[in-house]
Amino acid sequence: MEEQYEKRGYLLEDFRLFHLKDDRGTTMDYHYHDFYKIVLLLSGSGSYVVEGRHYLLIPGDICLVGTRCVHKPQFEAGILYERIVIYISPEFLRNNSSPEYRLEDIFSGAKGHVLRPTEEFRREMLSLTRQLENEMGSPSPGHVILSRSTFLRMLIKIGMEIGKTDTQLPGPVIPKDGKVLDILRYLDANLTEDISIDELSAKFYISKFHMMRRFREETGTSIHTYLSDKRLLLARDLIQSGVSATEACFQSGFKSYSAFSRAYGRLFGVTPTGRLTMQPLSSDTGE
Repeated sequence: MEEQYEKRGYLLEDFRLFHLKDDRGTTMDYHYHDFYKIVLLLSGSGSYVVEGRHYLLIPGDICLVGTRCVHKPQFEAGILYERIVIYISPEFLRNNSSPEYRLEDIFSGAKGHVLRPTEEFRREMLSLTRQLENEMGSPSPGHVILSRSTFLRMLIKIGMEIGKTDTQLPGPVIPKDGKVLDILRYLDANLTEDISIDELSAKFYISKFHMMRRFREETGTSIHTYLSDKRLLLARDLIQSGVSATEACFQSGFKSYSAFSRAYGRLFGVTPTGRLTMQPLSSDTGE
């Protein structure tokens, strides 16, 4: 059974800031946005899953989520979860970029989706965030210009920090279960081949129900969803490199173009040929 992914929220401003604090935990499913997102974790411990990569977070971490990146937060109830969430429109990033410096590249995920700042940089980010929050809530006539200037400083500083060779960029979680790790490696190495649960179970000498349970516990997703998402991400890369949608479908391991097109639309919100498939929801309150 294919899993559905929602497009959540809309953004009418250049950017929007939420300061959220609760201990209810998160029950949000995988979803995506048409805008970019920054999450600065102030307190609590949990994780973010971005594009199939599972990152454990600690206070001070900055999670960077690109437009149309499928993701979900995972925080347990009973632990105070405080965060600053900033939504950013693609137009704002484009309009404030230059040929030599593209702000969109901060969210590319090329080095990962999480920045773990030094203590000095973390304090600087907190100071700028508080300044931005105050400016956005100010009634003064110039608050829009001031907040835009402060936010651009934040973005540029984050981009410069990511570009440093000695910056800590936490990698995705590696499963502790050796069997699950072997299965992940096998799936990645045989992504475009026919792979069934029964065949995996026989190959790795493990009951299929135990295998599926352990896989979900270690990765946060099912074997089917992991395989489907990895194939869809491969197909998207192929299409962006100039391969036709039909060729990308079969080169990434799908056997039916109609099934591929439906799955692609559910994951990315557009068909393989670029037509929008969903409309944004009417409201959102951050994550």
